[in-house]
Amino acid sequence: MPFSTRIIVRFGDCDPAGLVYYPVLFHYCHVAMEEFFAARCGKAYARVMEEERLGFPTVNARAEFFAPFVYGDEVEVEVFVSCVGDTSATFEYRLRRAASVELCASATLVQVAMHMDERRAVPITEEYRRAFAQSAE
Repeated sequence: MPFSTRIIVRFGDCDPAGLVYYPVLFHYCHVAMEEFFAARCGKAYARVMEEERLGFPTVNARAEFFAPFVYGDEVEVEVFVSCVGDTSATFEYRLRRAASVELCASATLVQVAMHMDERRAVPITEEYRRAFAQSAE
């Protein structure tokens, strides 16, 4: 079952045209991924990085934009993992305007499990594989 969280569009998220600047949508995806870790993996992403020395940086990103978000919108970000490899996982994101459930953007981010000190890919542990599998659509 996909995970979902909500984010309020702040004034600073918008460009001079009053629309959410597109790189901010990738930031929303990352915020949702951090919330996903807390809810589905049972520990804050910051704790995973600090205590396990494990991070999941993005190595490939693709997005489509259908309708803009504006200042004050509440964005509902749905997260699920569509594929888990040896060292990487494909996180899928759907960003909707919460008030109307209108799909405004979608993104696919491939994130690799990386040892923070050694800066190299490492196998995804069974603990995270189970948590990721539970989010499958």
